[in-house]
Formats: sequence, C-alpha cells, structure tokens
Amino acid sequence: MKKIFTSAILLFGCIAITFAAQKKESKGIVITNWLQADAVTLHLPAFHTTKNFDEQTYQWKNLLQENQLDITSMRPAEKEVTKWNNQNISWQKISTNSKGFVNLTVADKKLVHLVSYFSTNQWAKIKINLTAFPMAELYIDGEKKISHYQFETKKPKEINEEITLEQGQHIVLIKVLTAAKNNNFQLSLNPVGNSAADLIQTSLSPKQMLTIHKVLDGKKARNTQLSSNGKLAMISYSQTLPPSDKVESWKEIQEVESGKILHTFRGSQLSNIIWLPKGNKISYTKSYGDKTSLFIFDFESGSEKKIASDITDFGYYTWAPTGKYLLYSVRKDNSKDWKIRKIQGMEDRLPGFRTRSFLYKLDVNSGVKQRLTYGALSTNLQDISSDGVHILFAQSRPDYNEYPYDKQNLYQMNVESFKVDTIWKDKLFGGYAQYSPDGTQLLVQGGADCFGKIGEDIGKQPLANNFDGQLYIFDLNTKNAKPITLHFDPSIDQAIWNKTDGNIYIKATDKDYVRLFRYNPTSKQFDALNTQSDVVRNYNLATNGSRISYTACSISTPYRAFVYDINTKQSQLISDPQKENLKEVTFGKTEDWNFTKANGKTIIGRIYYPPNFDANKKYPLIVNYYAGTLPVERSYGGRYPLNLYAAMGYVVYLLQPSGATGFGQEFSAAHQNNWGITTADEIINGTKKFIATHPFVKADKVGCIGASYGGFMTMLLQTRTDIFAAAISHAGISSISSYWGEGYWGYSYSVNASGKSFPWNNRKLYVDQSALFNADKIQTPMLLLHGSVDTNVPLGESIQLYQALKLLGKDVDFVQVKDQNHHILNYTKRILWNNTIFAYFAKYLKDQPQWWNDLYPDKNL
Repeated sequence: MKKIFTSAILLFGCIAITFAAQKKESKGIVITNWLQADAVTLHLPAFHTTKNFDEQTYQWKNLLQENQLDITSMRPAEKEVTKWNNQNISWQKISTNSKGFVNLTVADKKLVHLVSYFSTNQWAKIKINLTAFPMAELYIDGEKKISHYQFETKKPKEINEEITLEQGQHIVLIKVLTAAKNNNFQLSLNPVGNSAADLIQTSLSPKQMLTIHKVLDGKKARNTQLSSNGKLAMISYSQTLPPSDKVESWKEIQEVESGKILHTFRGSQLSNIIWLPKGNKISYTKSYGDKTSLFIFDFESGSEKKIASDITDFGYYTWAPTGKYLLYSVRKDNSKDWKIRKIQGMEDRLPGFRTRSFLYKLDVNSGVKQRLTYGALSTNLQDISSDGVHILFAQSRPDYNEYPYDKQNLYQMNVESFKVDTIWKDKLFGGYAQYSPDGTQLLVQGGADCFGKIGEDIGKQPLANNFDGQLYIFDLNTKNAKPITLHFDPSIDQAIWNKTDGNIYIKATDKDYVRLFRYNPTSKQFDALNTQSDVVRNYNLATNGSRISYTACSISTPYRAFVYDINTKQSQLISDPQKENLKEVTFGKTEDWNFTKANGKTIIGRIYYPPNFDANKKYPLIVNYYAGTLPVERSYGGRYPLNLYAAMGYVVYLLQPSGATGFGQEFSAAHQNNWGITTADEIINGTKKFIATHPFVKADKVGCIGASYGGFMTMLLQTRTDIFAAAISHAGISSISSYWGEGYWGYSYSVNASGKSFPWNNRKLYVDQSALFNADKIQTPMLLLHGSVDTNVPLGESIQLYQALKLLGKDVDFVQVKDQNHHILNYTKRILWNNTIFAYFAKYLKDQPQWWNDLYPDKNL
C-alpha cells in the first residue's frame, strides 16, 4: 500500500512538474531588457472638457494616441539622444524585476517610451502577451498591435495578439501613460506551432540584417547634371511612399564644393529640367492641358522667361552648344481609336510603332519655330555640332529581307540653309553618332558589325553578339571608319567626346564592374578613372569639360552621387541619401570565386556570405546567373538583391557564364546560336566545383534562380541535372520558338541569340533545347513566376510549362503578379513577389514550409 501511495505521489509530482513546465513555456520569452527614454510631460488641450460634435470630451488616452515620436524610423541605441519638442531625451537600459515586470518609477501622467529588439531566424507566428497596469500602446516594426486605455490599480490587464513575422530583426515599442501608482508591465513572446527552440533572440542593439524594406525604401540618388562651369550639380532623387505604391521624384541643385542646397524642385510641377550650355541657367517645361510651354530661369538675376508656348504633342528638347537655339521634337500617335486594323509588319503590333517624331528648331531671341523634318519615318536627333551649324539625325525602318532586319540612314543637316547630306544609307547594323570637337569626324557607338568585319574580334565564333558595344571614329570626308575598341574587352554603354581636352570619356561594362574610362585619340590609350565605386549608372560632362558627375554603387553600398575633377583626377562624394537608412545594417562578406574549365576558359563568380558567417556550420546555397546577355553587376539592390538572400541565412554563388558582354567579343559571341547549352554546362560544372570546395554548403539544399533568359536557364538546367533541390524561374522562356514569335522583342533579340537560325531551319535549337519539349526530364521542384501582362516574355511561356509539369505529376507551382510587365515595379507587389521567393526557398532549402503555406494555402477548388 505504501509502495502504491509512493508511486502515486511520484506520478502526481511528475504531472505537477510537467504542468509547471508547460505553464512556464506558455508565457514564452519574457523581454527582460529595455531601453527607456526620459519621461516627458503631457498637457491636455484647451477646452478638453467641452464635448465635440461626436459628444466626446478629450481624454488622457487621446494624448497617448496622438503624442508620439516618428516610430516608423526610430531605432534608438543605449545612451542615444532623441529630440522631443525643445528638449533632449536619452535612452537608458533598464531591466525587469524577478517576476519579469518593468517597474516604472515615474510621476503621474507622464509619457514614457520603451524599446527593445528581437530577431526571428525564420518566418513565424508569434503570440504577444502584454500584461499592464497603466495605459499602454504596443507597436511592432512601427505598426500598432495592442492598445490598453484604462488605468488598472488592483490587477493588471492582460492582452494577447497573434501576429506573423518575417525573418529578421524587429523593434518593439511600448508607449506608457503613467498613473499615480502601479506603472508596471510585462511583455512576452510565445511562438505558435512547431517552432525551433532558438527562434527568438532578444537584444538592445539596433544592428540588423538587410531587409526588403531597406532595399526599396528611403531617398535614392538617380542621376546628376552639371552646370556649364561644373560648379553646380542638379541631382535627381526618388523615394517610395509606403504603405502606398506611389513614388515621389524631384531634383535639387547644390554647390559642388560646399554641398549647400541652393534650390529644390520637390513638389514642383515642372518637367524636363536641364542646364543651359552657358551660364547658371536652367530650362524646363510646364504643361497646360495638352499644350506645353518652355521657360528659362536665370539664377543670377532670379528671373524667369517664357521662350515658347502652346506646343502640342511635345516630346523632348536639346540645347545647341551655343545656347542660341534648341531643338525639340513633336510626337504624333497614329494608332489611336482603332477597332479593327490590318497589321503591316511584325513591329506594327507593338505599342508606339505608328508614333512618329519630328524635329523643330526654336530660336531663343526671336521665339521663331521652324520645322526641320517631315515624312513617313521618325527622325531622331543624335548630335549638334559645336558651332551650332550642323545637326545629325537618323531614321530607321524594318527590312525583313536582310539580316538583321533593320536598316538605318544617318543625315547631316545645315540648320541655317536646311541643306541635307547623307552620311550613310541602309546601314544594316546602325549606330549612334556624335561630332568630334572640330566637327570633321564622328564618334560612333554600335555593335561589332556596325561597319562590317573591321569591328569584329570574335575568334572562331561564327557570329558576333552585337549587344557588345563598340566605338568607331568615322571621317566625314573619306567616309572611312576605324574601330578604337577592337581589342578593348569592356562593352561600351555610353561615350562623350570632350570638346575641351579632346579625350573621349566612356562608361563601359568591364566584366561585372561598370567603370568610367578615358580614351586619348592621339596615344590610343585607355585609362580607368577613379570612381570609388563598382558600378556607375550614369554620368554627365560639364559643358566646359572640367568635371564629370555620376551616380554609382557597390555590392553593399547603394547609389550615391559623385563629381570627378578631370584635372586633379579625384572623385568627390556629393550626396549619400541612403546613409541614415542603412547605418545600422550589417552586411555579410563578399569575395570573388572563379573556376577554370577544361578548355582553359575562366568563369568568374563571387560569393555572398551570411552576416555572422560561421565556417563550421552548414548553409543552404542559392545559385544565380545572368539574364539577357548582360552580366550580373556588382551592384546594390536590383531585381534579385543577393545581399538580402545572404542576410536570410543562405550562401549565394553568382557566376558569369559564357555569352555575357564585358569580357571581350569572343566571350560574348558564345551567346549566338547556343541558347544555354554551354551556359548550362558551366553553371552545373561551377556549382559542383563550388560545393566540393566549400564544406559549409549543404549539398542537398541547393537552389537556383533566374529571370527572363535567366528564367529560361532555370528551366533548361532542370532538364540536364538533378543537383538542385528547388528552382525558381521568373518570366522564363519554356519554348524558344513561341517566344521568338510572340514576344515583343522575340525575333529582334534572336538576332543576337540565334542569328540566322529559325524554327524551320534549326529544329535542334528551337525545339530540342526548349524545356517544354523536355519537361518529362524535370525532377526538381519548380516555382514559375510571371507578370500577368508581360510583353517581353509572354505569360504563356510559364503557362505551357506549368501545364506540362502538372500533367506529368511533377512538383510545380505557378504564381502570377497581376498587372505587372517583365519587371515587377509596383511597390506592394514587389514585396509580395520577393516574399514568395523567400518563402519558396525556405520551404525546400530550409525545410520551413510555414511561410509558403501561409501565403498560398491549398484551396479545395
């Protein structure tokens, strides 16, 4: 009997211990450390006892609701000082008592802010438990989650709220309105469901990993323009306005030396703001209904002058270097209001093909407007000579009888006599031309075949990739062209012939960098400029040729604005708008990682490591590669912010397979008539080598992702290998033949991807190398993403592979993004699109399906 009684006691004890453990666990993780700001005094407004139209008086709880700091951007640290009206309030560390309660020893009717941070290592559902005596509001990441508007004196109020949190660091803010006594509260976080034991980590440090909001939000520098003397810079900015999908864009003028902002056009209705070629003057347009007027503003005199009015269908305008006149275009859309029509040529189905643009000259002093061009084809201005006497303009038209199915004419016009000379006619590979400083030569930017074989350096490759930009100097008297970049591997993006020092300043894609170069036509030497960044987006040369302004970024540094002094050869940072937004963000390490193929060719790549990387741990791997034929630059953000993937706990391997521009013509020409065979083998080979040489990679948890041509590669890869545990294709091409025929630029892109090959003469390429016709070989789980109104790669490319894989019983998902084209640009939809990618990889590479299941629960349809 005693034995039975003892056993019963032991059993009861076990039950009691288990119950106690469950009770303790049910409280979750109590936040024990806080940053408390100095208490501030609140005052009730005048007439607070008077009832308003809703028969309500003003209560103390209203003060709690209304008086607050900008909590959406607040991330304080210990001993940091924050402004409150005219006083400074500092943040000090406090801890809870033995029962887990914060005890505020503050006078009655004071407002106290308390902040703490916590991180989740995966997407999770969390139950927030707030137990509070005083009035309080609780915010997570700036969003109000719990409100308590009663003063409790005898017992605290307990409020629970279940929320979902994305992976990463979160800030919790509690605003307390104190009472005469019992200003205590407790906050605990309780994971819901089967979550890892180390799901939540608390901290008082505002240091965080990169998030999608850090990538998309904040003020961004877009481009720059220099005044004629190079002393003033006009910087273009944009900023998202969450939670809306709106974007604000504006310009600011600042002194280069001092950084002083002289003028801002924020909120202005002005458009097309540019510097005049002489003096500190700007010009701009104003629209009145369907009419446009042009103005000049002189900063020295502070005066505005209207120089033209009532222009219908206004397009763009360009100043002559003399400043005596400008050229503007008028665009006429000839495809409006049709109900049925005959398509006249392949481009006729494209929006804007029937739009025609013609040039007009506006004399500034007299206000006289003269029409310069007319006809059936649009005329596109290319340049104006230094003396303002001559202009260059081009016309182009499709010609389906001869590869590459487009022909260009280039003309020179004397704007005084209206005499027109033909520079070239029916050029098969057109180019963009600008005058030399003396006007006797042209600098022509085009592809390798712009002037026939003289521009080719493609080795044994049969066709050049004319997306690989080249430069030529064309003599206007002899009509002879000389290639100047024949053995210069970087691909030319833009070039300006400086009329002051006679040098040519070039922006070029150099492998995975985008750099500025100087070319000296006399010595025939190229020199890289000191741009202090990895990727230059755009650049602008002052009229006097003294300075270059540009915007540029690096892997872990967003776009900033710089000015390069041509004489001192030094760059000066003039705007860093994302500095505050990213000051607490921790980036992981990046480094180059290349491999050599059996034929001796080196395929370059780079690695993104998670922050706080530990080589003794195992990490899932994501593999990325180029779209189109452009290499994936060393830029910040972008369509696939690889730093963000690393911040979510992945190692990322980015490689630049054959066919990319910026590595020399022979390398880029490998894109022609290959459609992924060489590229796929290099990706597979590189991935295997990467796994074998990096023991911290989980070999069975490797994913791949790409878009457009990269989406095609994702699809094709799965027909040739099973090394991937998950594959994501955005706007991928599943059938080369249907893309060739249906995509807006399908057949024209194919000029440089499958030159002279067609569905009827190269079945091996168009059919056998398409994933759709090899769908039965695919074993990898695959996510197909697509904008619902994609005109570049039509939605059907994902639809038909989805249908094939579903009928074959494969693991496939298909997500459309409503009303988005080839790129996902809408702010809210881009976040949802990115979260879809993150959730899919979490499901297959981390064995964490919760986020995906929450986003896309199965429906009984």
